[in-house]
Amino acid sequence: MNTSTATLLLIALCLAVTSSFTVVPSSSAVSARRVTTELFEYIPSGMSKEQWRKMKEAEKQKTAGKNLGKVGVTSFKSRSFAEWQKAGGKNLFPVDPKKVKDPKDIPYMQRGGAPDDSDLKKPSLFNKWKKEVKEEKEEPKKNWWTF
Repeated sequence: MNTSTATLLLIALCLAVTSSFTVVPSSSAVSARRVTTELFEYIPSGMSKEQWRKMKEAEKQKTAGKNLGKVGVTSFKSRSFAEWQKAGGKNLFPVDPKKVKDPKDIPYMQRGGAPDDSDLKKPSLFNKWKKEVKEEKEEPKKNWWTF
């Protein structure tokens, strides 16, 4: 092998190595740049584009003069405590247990019971024979590394 052949081989090898590290855009990346994005409008099924446009314009006209950011969409109006009582906020006050016929009508937090009303259930006939579950005592720890 003479030096010119060795030089050509070395140059070819260097070109092969450098070409493996170059970034060549993939065909999908090239095609993605060429494709334009098409935008579609939402139109409810059963309506034509013209009907949907008219409906949107009618909704815009309803809210045209209103400042919905001021009070919100719900148009919440604050009221005094007296107005709230007149409106019927009676169910939110404590219940007099002497006036109630059924104990279920007393809120469980007021009577100190359970939310599922299990404290109001009377024991059944078969509760006599029901075994009581005894708690198992923990064995004393014998290892020096446990406390």
